[in-house]
Amino acid sequence: MSSSPEKELRTVLDGGAVPLTDKYDVAPESPQPMKLRHNVCYIVMGILVNEQNKVLMMQEAKAECWGSWYLPAGRLKRGESLVEGLCREVTEETGLLCQPLTLLVVEERGASWVRFVFLAQETGGVLKSSAAADKESLQASWWDTVSPLPLRSRDILPLIKLALEYRGLPSHPSILPQLCPSPFLVLRLLLVWTSPGGFQILQSSTGRLPTIVCAARCGSILVPLLYLLQDRPKTYGILGVQHQGGDSADGVCFNIMGVYQGPEPPVVRTGGLSWAAVADEGLKERLEQALQKNTLLPLHS
Repeated sequence: MSSSPEKELRTVLDGGAVPLTDKYDVAPESPQPMKLRHNVCYIVMGILVNEQNKVLMMQEAKAECWGSWYLPAGRLKRGESLVEGLCREVTEETGLLCQPLTLLVVEERGASWVRFVFLAQETGGVLKSSAAADKESLQASWWDTVSPLPLRSRDILPLIKLALEYRGLPSHPSILPQLCPSPFLVLRLLLVWTSPGGFQILQSSTGRLPTIVCAARCGSILVPLLYLLQDRPKTYGILGVQHQGGDSADGVCFNIMGVYQGPEPPVVRTGGLSWAAVADEGLKERLEQALQKNTLLPLHS
């Protein structure tokens, strides 16, 4: 690998942002830019846990789920960053201010629907009482996760469990979205093939890590991986998230790491991509550490 991709690789391993170019290795013929409330919906959700291990909940005011309870969450608005949207939703629905600590998991149903689940901490505000009920919520309360509570949906229970486990033993380092614009939903791929001889990285003919534009209508954002390589990675997850929001920047770039093992590297199905050996000893050590430790944010499809 040349010095340029090695610099990019270090940045990605650190969870940093790498600006996108207008050249992608795989893309639909006429990719449609992401536009909130038009062809994409981003949900931001916050899990706040207090010193008594109680979880912040809000009571729904919407007619279709009136009176049930849920985690503070809602749709991102145009021009907001993911963190701004999270803090707004938490305040609107619970009355509390918050600071995100890390993304816990990213859930996706293709490029048109993505939910970003944050672990956050309270930093102020006043817990919303029933006297302050409005269209956003009826009230907020701290839940011990044991007492009976009518939930809007049980889909939040695994997420709450994940948050409580993370507080006890973090499963990955803190990963927060980096401000960096993208018009599309893009995957930047750090695909690593490990063998007794060392590491090889899949790289583009441009000398950079491969980038893929996901079609607006796809069953999963991971589908393009099948077009690149004949095998799925043994393990995969997110190293970083890039998003800015605003005009022509409603897209997201996920820096994804996938690991392959075997006597031979996976066959590459797309032209312009090839495996390149990692020669730099410091970078080899970084990759070894990344593979040995829990460094990847879960991506649930």
